[in-house]
Amino acid sequence: MMERRTAMKSAADIEETAAEWLVRREGAAWSDADQTAFDQWVAEETAHRIAVIRLETVWRKAGRLRASALGNGEAVAPPSAAVDDDLPVPRRRRWLWPAAIAASLALVSVPIYQSFNGAESYATAVGGFQRLPLADGSRVDLNTNSRLDVAYSKAVRRLDLEQGEAFFKVAKNAKRPFVVHAGAWRVTAVGTAFTVRMRGGDIDVVVTEGRVRIDPPAASGVAARPVFASAGQVATATGATPVVRPLDAAAIDMAMSWRDGLLIFERKPLGEVAAEFNRYNQVKLVVDPSATGVIVDGSFRATNVAGFLRLLKQGFGVESLPDGRTELVLKKI
Repeated sequence: MMERRTAMKSAADIEETAAEWLVRREGAAWSDADQTAFDQWVAEETAHRIAVIRLETVWRKAGRLRASALGNGEAVAPPSAAVDDDLPVPRRRRWLWPAAIAASLALVSVPIYQSFNGAESYATAVGGFQRLPLADGSRVDLNTNSRLDVAYSKAVRRLDLEQGEAFFKVAKNAKRPFVVHAGAWRVTAVGTAFTVRMRGGDIDVVVTEGRVRIDPPAASGVAARPVFASAGQVATATGATPVVRPLDAAAIDMAMSWRDGLLIFERKPLGEVAAEFNRYNQVKLVVDPSATGVIVDGSFRATNVAGFLRLLKQGFGVESLPDGRTELVLKKI
């Protein structure tokens, strides 16, 4: 009886520690050293990994929303725009306190081993975001309006990105490939980090760590030649042959900024900027021909359309005019 009570207390301690780690991870002071320590703690015991999976799964299944600072702020002005300077862009999300997290475990019962055997599906709404711990120790960040199916077997870790965009932080296991199917394309990694973004039947792959293999769709029943992309490179897969090119640090930051709820632009035409905002919001922006010459620089919260529109009016003389219930026309005044 004493041994059982000790084991139960140990499990509770592990879960409390996991909750504290997760709260700290989303704090502004989180560092690379903290991430290394956290990864080491998770790898120490299977119970640690299960505790982390259980906590994050409970929050997702219970529908508990993160208290995100990204949802209430203003747009950050580009240096050339004549708007206020006191428009902060928080880079981290604030989470519930560990006690509240622990209390939530009593509200929802979730099978701990569901991710280890069989398939699971995950989806985000327009403007949504999910961070998903996987059973093998990998992690997925799922961007707006995305859908991902996960089906692990003993031989392969298969993930099907049905739509949208995802970041994959892959746990190393050379004997069990990590394969992302995105339409007719396949992206294979062993231990690496990369994003996959779908654009109709095409994809973009940005690699931040390690190396990935990209297999194009088979042509006329014959497998096409694969290409490889390494850290600091992007593969733009259009048609049958992906094009691999290098990315500098600033470009990688821009490509990854959605994981902090941000959109970062460097001299982008207003049409491209509007298209990006449309990915994250129900109200769609339509650029009138009079405003196509507007070039945008700066950082913006992806769901803060109102702040972006104020900046356009103040800095560029572009007005937003309603056109029906779900569209706004951006017109030069």
